[in-house]
Amino acid sequence: MKPTMCRWGLWLALACCGQAWAGMPTLDLELATRYDDNLSRGEAQRDQLSDVAVDLGLSAGYTRMLTANSGIRLNAHARHSAQQRYDALDLLNLGIDARYRIQPVAGYTAPWIELGAGYEHLSYRDSAVRDGDRRHATLMLGKRFTDRLGGRIGLGREWRDADQEDVFEWQRTRQFALLEYKTGLTSTLYLQFQHEDGDQVFTATSGPGYRRYAKAVADDPAFGARRAYRLDADARSLDLGWNLPLTYGVLDLGLRYFEADASGGHTYEDSELRLGWTYRFQ
Repeated sequence: MKPTMCRWGLWLALACCGQAWAGMPTLDLELATRYDDNLSRGEAQRDQLSDVAVDLGLSAGYTRMLTANSGIRLNAHARHSAQQRYDALDLLNLGIDARYRIQPVAGYTAPWIELGAGYEHLSYRDSAVRDGDRRHATLMLGKRFTDRLGGRIGLGREWRDADQEDVFEWQRTRQFALLEYKTGLTSTLYLQFQHEDGDQVFTATSGPGYRRYAKAVADDPAFGARRAYRLDADARSLDLGWNLPLTYGVLDLGLRYFEADASGGHTYEDSELRLGWTYRFQ
């Protein structure tokens, strides 16, 4: 599970107002619904299975200023995702992360640097092959160009460990760039491009075309009589979203497109439409 657009939206709503490092303890309630047109990450049309999900989460954070131009943010979260059709993939996600940010030179348009690391435990309702842990580390550089336009670029590394079958184990490196534009006094439009180099998992009807190139294979009963194949791949994604603070909470509408090119000429595409709402308790 990648960082959600609803979480990006909340971050943008706070960061663009210059408040992201101004508070101390925080408690956020997150609610979202999303439609995924290729939840199974299938290549052939018969293996492309769509579904709708509802996400409910709670996150607690603590911010501490270390100096006048640096601070640390600690966060813990618990999230549950419920699938409408493929309920074996209902997910409980428990995680913690830490971020350190510094602005070497003070100024509204001066760049800042952020280091981050996190850990998550993933537990599925009835898909033990997917249960496991995920760790990540990120280096990010951000800057405001005007009072409306800001951006950031970054590098990240992800490690995924599985409790049982190693088909859902991988290491990935990612590069990303994000632009954010304030369309009004409070609303923000954002666009993110991301490139990933590392293994991807395809779910497909069993066949020699996958077995020949797969690093790992396992039965995937969550999607019926299909198997999961882990292949070396090059992947790209594009996120477009609109963030609107409300009287109560923050609304985030986003669309994500993902494509992966894997060993043996295998490819898959995936699109996700998401509507999220986050409320910060005062």
